[in-house]
Amino acid sequence: MNTYTIETPTLDTLSDYLALHPDPLDVAKRLPILRENVAAGRVRLENVLVLCSERGIEGTALISAAPQVPVFPRFRPDVAPAGMTALAHALRERAEPERKLLLQDDLAPLHQSDAVLVAGWVSDAPVHMMYETDLQARPYSVVSGAVEGGDELRQRPDIAALMDTLGHSDWEWAEGWTLVALSDASGQPIALGAFGPSTRPGRANLNMIGVHPSARGQGYGTRLHAHLLARAAESFAMHGGGTEQGNHAMRRIFEKNGSRHVATQMYFRPA
Repeated sequence: MNTYTIETPTLDTLSDYLALHPDPLDVAKRLPILRENVAAGRVRLENVLVLCSERGIEGTALISAAPQVPVFPRFRPDVAPAGMTALAHALRERAEPERKLLLQDDLAPLHQSDAVLVAGWVSDAPVHMMYETDLQARPYSVVSGAVEGGDELRQRPDIAALMDTLGHSDWEWAEGWTLVALSDASGQPIALGAFGPSTRPGRANLNMIGVHPSARGQGYGTRLHAHLLARAAESFAMHGGGTEQGNHAMRRIFEKNGSRHVATQMYFRPA
């Protein structure tokens, strides 16, 4: 039976945090940046956690200085549930009330997710499916007659009414974003989405706000998503997005439009 300890690296052993990373070239890029962030005070060594056992390093985690940024722990693929619990417990002791814990299937064995519940975390959202789209790999069609705009479009009474129907009455336009509306044969707005920049360079964000309930199942969602991708491709190389595991309609839209499933995520918050 393994005995687990939580260690905090020093500047000399900071490479332990990246010991489980699969790409040596990426590690070579990340380590100097991490050391620079520690030296500048942007990362505190006490917030870099390394889970160890007799087998060596079993898991790692870094708590961001920004509490709204989730913790993404990384584990050995064959880590025991007790090891996951040990690291999750250490994170729970340090977590602010608003801090989230996120398990991702390429970083942690999701089938052992109950191990973090034992450590004082509770499920915070449905399982999420993450997708990535290479915006330059294929052409996407814009929708003829689609209406685009900014806050002036958002304030139109018919758009505001559709936002209310879709449960997004609090949606606000942001600088750099474009709101898109598709209409039915009568000219009534029936589907809404938006595109804009991601926080990651070269990447776009899309917001599939929704399709009116009376028009669902008629292809509006697929066409709207393709239109957003086409417009995003004019300025960006990639798009990353996601949806709930149970949202099969949105998952089909991703797949129809060439998006690739890249990760499955589970969200937790402090109990």
